[in-house]
Amino acid sequence: MKLAKTAITTKKAAELLKGKKRVAIFSHINPDGDTVGASVALKLMLNKAGVHADLYCESDMNAKLLCFGEVASYRKICSDRYDLLVAVDCGDIFRLGENSGYYASFAETMTIDHHGGEFFSKYNCLKEYSSTCQIVYEISRDMDVKLDGQIATYLYMGLCTDTGNFAHNNTDSASFYFAGDLFGYNADIEKVYKTFFRDITYAETMLRAKVVARMRSYYDGKMYLIYITQDDLAEFGLDHSVTTGIVGYAIDIDTARAGVCITEFAPNTYKVSMRGKDFNVREVCKEFGGGGHVLASGCRIDGFLEDVIEKIVRAVGYTI
Repeated sequence: MKLAKTAITTKKAAELLKGKKRVAIFSHINPDGDTVGASVALKLMLNKAGVHADLYCESDMNAKLLCFGEVASYRKICSDRYDLLVAVDCGDIFRLGENSGYYASFAETMTIDHHGGEFFSKYNCLKEYSSTCQIVYEISRDMDVKLDGQIATYLYMGLCTDTGNFAHNNTDSASFYFAGDLFGYNADIEKVYKTFFRDITYAETMLRAKVVARMRSYYDGKMYLIYITQDDLAEFGLDHSVTTGIVGYAIDIDTARAGVCITEFAPNTYKVSMRGKDFNVREVCKEFGGGGHVLASGCRIDGFLEDVIEKIVRAVGYTI
């Protein structure tokens, strides 16, 4: 018998969360600032409310995320017993990676997400906000949990990174009101900005110089593409975490409508990050089983590098 999947408000989410004793919170694979910020903030809020909560993510946390202490408490694969499982910032169940099977087999589940994605949980708290952290913030008010500087910093992490430090087109007036409130709770705004938008190692700088130097242009400058191989990362002694945000070099060119970064994660397996300007990259990524936002999406494609590039260029070319 299939369980009914229900849309819920933040108030209902707060009631369900406070009524549990043990909660497992899941971030999606290849975690970013929003999934981690929202998950950690939710854990700290639940702890304040007397609820035991654990964090799970199949992927390793990158060095930038590990600059924030609570991130070290993440575990890899969930097998313990809980009263409720919560997927945070996940548009579909497969973004939970190896934890997806365990999650799917569990009766009491909840999604908290801002992508407007699928109803894959029993309870689904979905809103079209600039970040999932904003939904978690509303849940904190409905839970009557008083924020502190630590929780506010994690919430600001998600807001700041998902809006590109308030530069992406998903930034709206609510984003600034949210930021103002978090500032009032002593969020460490300087640390978040320095960690995610300013500080970079010499090795990372040299990697970026190499991949930008071989950037490719298509469709009279409407699309730009860069790629990163495992050999590139090995040359500079880096891991995949440093590739986050490199796609910005492609989309920031003034004539670009689509920017693409292809990163080799395993032999003949590539992660594709796409960004758009007045161009729906989500529809392109859907062709390869991916998804995300209209102007910021991703997918994975298997094959030889040049074949993967050809597939992407052809898919973009249908509509650009």
